[in-house]
Amino acid sequence: MSASGPSGEMVIVGGGAGGVELAAALGRRSVGSKTRVTLVDCATRHLWKPRLHEVAAGLIGAGEDESSYLALAQANNFRFRLGALTSLDPANRTISISSVKDSEGRAFLDERRLQYDTLVLAFGSQVNDFGVPGVAEHCHMLDSGEQALAFQHRVLEQAVRVADGALERLRIGIVGAGATGVELAAELHHAIGAMHRFGGLMPVEGLDITVVDMAARVLPNCDPATSKFAAEALERLGVRIRLNAGVERVTADGLILKGGETVPCAVKVWASGVIGWPFASSLAGVQVDRSRRIVCDDHLRCAGVDGVYALGDCACVLDQKTQRPLPATAQVAHQQAAYLTRALRSPSKDPGPFAYKPRGTLVSLGREPAAGEVPVADRSQIILHGRLPKLLYVSLHLMHRIELIGWSRALTLLLADRLRRIMAPPVKLH
Repeated sequence: MSASGPSGEMVIVGGGAGGVELAAALGRRSVGSKTRVTLVDCATRHLWKPRLHEVAAGLIGAGEDESSYLALAQANNFRFRLGALTSLDPANRTISISSVKDSEGRAFLDERRLQYDTLVLAFGSQVNDFGVPGVAEHCHMLDSGEQALAFQHRVLEQAVRVADGALERLRIGIVGAGATGVELAAELHHAIGAMHRFGGLMPVEGLDITVVDMAARVLPNCDPATSKFAAEALERLGVRIRLNAGVERVTADGLILKGGETVPCAVKVWASGVIGWPFASSLAGVQVDRSRRIVCDDHLRCAGVDGVYALGDCACVLDQKTQRPLPATAQVAHQQAAYLTRALRSPSKDPGPFAYKPRGTLVSLGREPAAGEVPVADRSQIILHGRLPKLLYVSLHLMHRIELIGWSRALTLLLADRLRRIMAPPVKLH
């Protein structure tokens, strides 16, 4: 942003894939101008959410792929403020963020108010349990690094019990046959095999994974050929797939399906659907839909309130072609961040409505060949299987890193990741 660019306080709430990319881009462009960019998040570190299943499986450590928001702020000329959004005052253009407590429950930061001229809400979403009894009590979610790490520890504990003879088999139930559920099932099989080879724990033959979904096929939003390829890959790994099956309730012993059948599993993951955070409904002036996503126009402006935008999972933006809400994916958030970067750096120029351009779908299947599809025209696409989509899948994370820290640092980190995987066991055993 040049010295002649817009001035004022730009505040971005949420440091997910879209929010942190927007903060970094606007921060770099604010050098020499009167604009000040501030990122607000309740966590201290950023983790690219599509890698949560790898943390959950133990294939990457809790901090290996995380970036400090303070370090990103210093590198990209924005400020970072720690805390959770608690309220919005559109009349005075302020937000309130919560106090922050230490590990002993003592507040070391009080509740604060931040002034904004432009506000961008990018605080993401949470897994939707659809009100099914027992989900909150007995299922793991994968909304954050902390939740993924808790699941990783639970799997490791159960694997130790099987290896010690205290448990017959390790039974894992995954509700949701979308990308998260499919990738997690494949990576768990890979991780258990690595635990046996490098840690002497249970063999993979003692693992039972069942994926349950109400849909008629895995990856229901993908091309049928991609779904078939992924299903066959999971079946080769011994993963059981239960389709056209809804979960009626969850108990400590397993998943109770509609119709009365029980899927026994000591470890359960709920990865079916997303919904907005409850506090979104309480933000003054903001309108939300039935899924608690913030209603926005085709310029990503929040309906009913001036100077406030939303992007990513928390925003309900209609696809211009289908007039249906855009999916809650990192791909959508990335394109919306790029759009708002252009729109907010030159507010006098109308960038036109936001137009989402699908770039395809890529699904990692552990050590199995990856699956994917890339659009080549309005109504056609190329179906990819094998090493090429695996390479493209890895490149997505590389491009995200480049947006945040530049080419040289991103490539250095990529090399460091490869060296670490050569020198260290491929799975965490602690």
